[in-house]
Amino acid sequence: MTRIRKIKDIFMQSLTWVASGISAWVLVAILVFIFSNGWKLLDRSVLFGDYHAKNIVSGFSDEHNADLTFTPPDTLEDGDVVSTRFGFAVRDEIDKEKNHVHTLTWVDDHSPLLNGKITTAGPTQGTPAPFKAGMNINKFVYLDNSGEAITVGRLKQQSPQEWIPLMDGNAKQITEFHGKEPGGGMRGSLMATLILIGLSLLFSVPIGIFAAIYLYAIAKQNRLTTFVRSSIELLAGVPSIIFSMMGITLIFPIIKLFGASGQSIILGSLTMAVLLLPVLIRQTEEALRSVPSSYAQASLALGATQTETLFRVVLPSARNGIFSACLLAVSRIIGESAALVFTMGTAIQDSPKIGSSATSLAVQIYVLMGGENPNFELSSAISIVILILVLALNLTVKVVSALSDKKGKA
Repeated sequence: MTRIRKIKDIFMQSLTWVASGISAWVLVAILVFIFSNGWKLLDRSVLFGDYHAKNIVSGFSDEHNADLTFTPPDTLEDGDVVSTRFGFAVRDEIDKEKNHVHTLTWVDDHSPLLNGKITTAGPTQGTPAPFKAGMNINKFVYLDNSGEAITVGRLKQQSPQEWIPLMDGNAKQITEFHGKEPGGGMRGSLMATLILIGLSLLFSVPIGIFAAIYLYAIAKQNRLTTFVRSSIELLAGVPSIIFSMMGITLIFPIIKLFGASGQSIILGSLTMAVLLLPVLIRQTEEALRSVPSSYAQASLALGATQTETLFRVVLPSARNGIFSACLLAVSRIIGESAALVFTMGTAIQDSPKIGSSATSLAVQIYVLMGGENPNFELSSAISIVILILVLALNLTVKVVSALSDKKGKA
């Protein structure tokens, strides 16, 4: 090897190492950023809690203001301030939105404050009001010995160390409680994403597979077929925002005939089905072409028809490739946002319905990062959930493929 060739060889190897190192560094940096910001926030309340906070206003009667003494548990932390008369503990802390809140950390099972009734006008008026650990306390109103109404709590700019002793020592009767069940959860978007995945696959997978079968085994190999394949390749590269505009202008008038009134999960799923068709058709056709031709020839030699050979021999042999195509489709659904902004909307719903607007996990990240005060922590927590879902899908497909290969060999 000449000196110049050695230099070229060393240069190319160095370039390869540098490119690999940069790629690995970028990937690790992204993962470190996401996990460092989101992992500490990722708990049950974020995964299964509502995004919108719920304000609670409850009232109390005389019979539920008994003069008792409660013993706090040993599990309380140093920052918890205990009301021994009313059986609860409060901690002053910073919530997910970087605001100071007074959070309930313990409520005794026999606390008289468990017997409050919601006083806000509406369908829940008169029903039992929640008073549980995890809620935020805004203020209490009580009557002192002279019958004067006294207001204490965070809204009076008082710390728990100030207002809890006042209430324990002076309250003759608790009359009102203002609290809040904190939000910041992703349950609604997670449910909407799962519904979106199911409906999108329901619409796109059968059409995509049968279209691939047609191009593979039925269509004549002429200019028209070549044009169709080229069009599919072209659609695969179209920006997803264009599919979103197509959904709201072309698909919406169709589903409007069935009672749809605006942006909805069903509209988003139909749009995603159209977006996924190029990927499904292309990947499924490639999977069919990867099946050895000897399989089909052997089936035909044994007397099977062309249709029986296609659906009983070729298609089952290509199942791993089809599973991979479905995996790519699901991953695209989970990570897609632009195609859903116009069709599903950007209003985060805690109880999504098929016929109403909602946000997927990716769109919720878009909403959280698009405001004046981007919420990096919650966005990172949602990103972790997306990564876990994609990883779980990959592992599932690998397991299914391994079992299928094992069964085929047997």
